[in-house]
Amino acid sequence: MCDVTISIVSYNTSGPLRDCLQTLQDRRDEGEVTMEVVVADNSSTDDSVAMVRREFPWVRVVETGGNIGYGRANNAGQENARGRYAFILNSDTEVLPGALQTMRDFMDANPKVGGVGAQLILVDGSTQASCARDPSLKAVWWEQTYLDKLFPKNTVTGNYLMTDWDYGTRREVEQVCGACLFVRREAYTQIGGFDPAFFMYFEDTDFCIRLRRAGWPIWFIPEARIRHLLGASSGNWRSRARMIVSYNRSRYYYFTRYEGRLRGLAIKAMCILGATMRSVAWHAIALVKPSARDQARLFRKVWIDTVRMKPVGDAGE
Repeated sequence: MCDVTISIVSYNTSGPLRDCLQTLQDRRDEGEVTMEVVVADNSSTDDSVAMVRREFPWVRVVETGGNIGYGRANNAGQENARGRYAFILNSDTEVLPGALQTMRDFMDANPKVGGVGAQLILVDGSTQASCARDPSLKAVWWEQTYLDKLFPKNTVTGNYLMTDWDYGTRREVEQVCGACLFVRREAYTQIGGFDPAFFMYFEDTDFCIRLRRAGWPIWFIPEARIRHLLGASSGNWRSRARMIVSYNRSRYYYFTRYEGRLRGLAIKAMCILGATMRSVAWHAIALVKPSARDQARLFRKVWIDTVRMKPVGDAGE
């Protein structure tokens, strides 16, 4: 038995993964908490697996046998875990001193809390909006029309990602970002981990909702700080388009599953509208700025694939 089992899903992120593991090795050497670290690799084609085994022999590698998605891979990483807590961590993060101990100590002192999230620090030093309220049709509308970006501090348009709040104090929240999710082992086991129907995106939303419904509240702890690089595996415009469509598809599935077919269709319509607006805008910009052509191609691809979306879980697609 140790304090925490840290699972990291890897998919062609050898460089950021190395940096992430180095910070964990530093925290381990400092004796901050007792830990085991598991890298669940989704059939990376770079040297991720070889690098981990060569440079971090104390880290366990689980090869999932394919690109099985974020939630399923974390479930594989947490299988047969020895940690009292499960820590879900992105490969494009760096764990700063004190973060693990702060989260462990908070959970030890609050046995009825199911999970906590840390403050995610972006490369420019700003704080990422890493908490959220449960999603709604209005929240998707603000996002697709870009009003949430234009008015982030507004209590209406900034409500979903809680950008109307400064992320400076401890508080109970409805969701925390799956890039950094510290969970009580009993709670993780009780709800069965992540739902494999979500391939990528919204698996953390679904997880947090089921955690709360099972009676386990979630907290945000700003004193625990994690550096987040964001998008380390995003790749070229085709890869970014696939990620956006995957997000849209998971969101479509989520609303259809939780709120019914009509609301699911409303979400699909909003996503198509958003893709249309962005595609038209970027194609117009590309007429005078050739460097914008990739963005125009990206959103044309997003529009096509979003129109074709079906309300089924990603795991079967």
